[in-house]
Amino acid sequence: MDSNDIANLEKILPLADKYGLAYIVALILLLIVLVLLRSIVKGNLVPRELLERAEEDRDRLQNILDKERSDFMAPTLEVLQRLKVDYTSSGVNVVNEEDRGG
Repeated sequence: MDSNDIANLEKILPLADKYGLAYIVALILLLIVLVLLRSIVKGNLVPRELLERAEEDRDRLQNILDKERSDFMAPTLEVLQRLKVDYTSSGVNVVNEEDRGG
């Protein structure tokens, strides 16, 4: 034990003598529990199983969203591909000579 531990112990022992050791230990344990609860509520302390389950749920939902997005965009992509093929297969160089008011 170094001198800081001894000094802290000298400060705590009169309190333990005055109020009783059980009350001091209960107060310290209550403070520790409150700090742990606060860290859990803030999200600093999360059990590993819950974190892994949340990541799996996120990945599963992201896959569902990607599938829905691809199903939704498939007709649009098909139309764009047909337009691209039609435009490139015509072989016509179209020059836009429209006056844009400049």
